[in-house]
Amino acid sequence: MVEAGLFEEVCDIYKSDSDYTQGLRQAIGVREFEDFLRYRNTEDQKSSLCPKMHKDNLCDLVNSSCGDQSNFMLIESIDKVKLNTRRLVRRQKRRLNQLQLLFGWKIHYLDVTSCISCSLDDSWAVNVVEPSVKIIESFLANTVSSDDAGQGCEGTIDLPQRDLWTRYICQACGNKELRGAHEWEQHRRGKGHRKRASRMRMSLDLHKR
Repeated sequence: MVEAGLFEEVCDIYKSDSDYTQGLRQAIGVREFEDFLRYRNTEDQKSSLCPKMHKDNLCDLVNSSCGDQSNFMLIESIDKVKLNTRRLVRRQKRRLNQLQLLFGWKIHYLDVTSCISCSLDDSWAVNVVEPSVKIIESFLANTVSSDDAGQGCEGTIDLPQRDLWTRYICQACGNKELRGAHEWEQHRRGKGHRKRASRMRMSLDLHKR
């Protein structure tokens, strides 16, 4: 990403007094460079940082063995981009798993790794676009696509629907309302609920005596 021009894009929107917790500047691949850009900007106030730091000398700085502060902060920024990208992938996988487990959705997985590394122009269209269009058309028509027929589509998990809308009332927690068996079970296992339920049972036992 750095070699493809990520840093130039970050420089285009960099401002020393900007808020990096809102809007575009909080995106992965942008906010991680804030400390590095701020440091370089204070190092040379007389000239603009962005026109000087193009990808060529940026890569030289990354590969430099001098070990100065700029080199250290740049490598740290790139490592943060990698770390936050991995965290994003884990969050996305958890959300997809929730769609499968809670809602019983049929999730189709398309591996685009070969398309990214392939130099053929039609690789993306053949391996990603065409299967995606078939999946969408099948969903809209509420039918089984040709890829799903027989043995089923590779990388697809089809789970039964679960109880999502049954209404549960927790008297121990002030008549708190919960929806679905999963939400109720999660609540019931919670430490706060178990404490309140225990106190409620003790109070009922005292009244019986």
